[in-house]
Amino acid sequence: MDFSAFSAFDHAIFAWIQTNIWCPFLDAVMPVITILGEGGWFWIVVAVLFLFMKKYRKSGVTMAFALIVMLIVNDLILKNVFARVRPFNFAEFADLYARFPVGANGKPELLTSLPSSYSFPSGHTSCSFAAATAILLNKKWKVGIPAFVLAILIGFSRNYLMVHYPTDVLFGALFGALYAVLAYFLIAKYVYPPF
Repeated sequence: MDFSAFSAFDHAIFAWIQTNIWCPFLDAVMPVITILGEGGWFWIVVAVLFLFMKKYRKSGVTMAFALIVMLIVNDLILKNVFARVRPFNFAEFADLYARFPVGANGKPELLTSLPSSYSFPSGHTSCSFAAATAILLNKKWKVGIPAFVLAILIGFSRNYLMVHYPTDVLFGALFGALYAVLAYFLIAKYVYPPF
């Protein structure tokens, strides 16, 4: 797919983040936040914990199903169909990476490891929004709202660290929410009695 229609928008957002938000404090915090979305491990742990708690069991089942759907659709299908190269491999964005030292492999040395998978859509963001939306759909506000805030921070961290285009994160959030909605209605129909 040709993503050139998004290039100007993505470039402008990256440049704005560099100019207005980059700071030593966030340089230290964002790599830690992004680890929470790595492989969906944090959300998987939360889903498993919820399965053992009667009050949150339905949220846990919904999260688990949403994360499975996300893995299949997002990471195994969409990333390979769209095959969008990462921004640090895109020549038109080279000026944005000029601030970073270049490693022995010729790639910029960012504040986090360079992913080797395709870029679109963001898996960190998709799994985070799938999990957080699943909690909110089950009306668990005290846990769901902080989860949603964390999902936003994880998505933003991917842009701050410049390993995903802003449009990867936006679509990742949208797709993640859709995976949760699908999971919610399938769980309601086939696992729990209809509402």
